[in-house]
Amino acid sequence: MESAEYRDALRSVLDTASSVVESRLTAMRATATAHTEGIVIDVSLDQDGEGTFGVWARFEGSDAFSLNQQIGDERELFGVIWGEEGWEPPVPTRPREWSHAKLEEVIVGVVAEWIHTLISPTASELRWEVTTPDGATDLVPVGPDFSRGHSPR
Repeated sequence: MESAEYRDALRSVLDTASSVVESRLTAMRATATAHTEGIVIDVSLDQDGEGTFGVWARFEGSDAFSLNQQIGDERELFGVIWGEEGWEPPVPTRPREWSHAKLEEVIVGVVAEWIHTLISPTASELRWEVTTPDGATDLVPVGPDFSRGHSPR
């Protein structure tokens, strides 16, 4: 499977969750306070790099801990597990020739493109970024341009 094929197949699965994820991101934005610097979307791949991964949102700023606790499990935006009959939901299988790093790079890129479309164009008062929790990939800015955003709340 070529990179473009994998990307397209993954994106079609992600798109099935778009309405729920958009609602969760909107709720997080509404929960943000004057102390919230941004919202980070973490993409966590399993250590084996077989294909399971999770996408979680978290607040950044001095009140991040309490806000993350307040939102709780609603911070989980998407998750892939190995079920009785394969991947749930049915994401494409990792091409054998891909390393863990290549899989991570592609998944983070597709997730960033997907998340970008789900953030309101008026949400420029917050910095929105996609990354991996371990910092293995560069931060990917998503959503409206924060540098031209509104002043903090």
